[in-house]
Amino acid sequence: MKNTPGQNSPLLAAAALVGTGLLLRQWKPTPLDLPKADTPHADKGSRRKVRQARDGVAKLFMPENMMKSLGTSLLMIGGGLVAMRAFDEVVEEQEKLF
Repeated sequence: MKNTPGQNSPLLAAAALVGTGLLLRQWKPTPLDLPKADTPHADKGSRRKVRQARDGVAKLFMPENMMKSLGTSLLMIGGGLVAMRAFDEVVEEQEKLF
């Protein structure tokens, strides 16, 4: 590897993204918690089944805290940047992106 000034900048950016992502996943301020629907429901029949299905899907895909969700996104972006830089080292010199 050559030690040109801009060659390791994607790795430094990825390290910053991963570090920020880890920090945001650990720090979960309560004002950013999403509300929970604990109210009783009076629906019956097929509407009840549809509501239960909707609530089940929401529990799987909706984050509990927005900072944790943002932290997870930053971790994935940083990991992708590291992977792209690693793949860049394998390809030929004229085909490199960074």
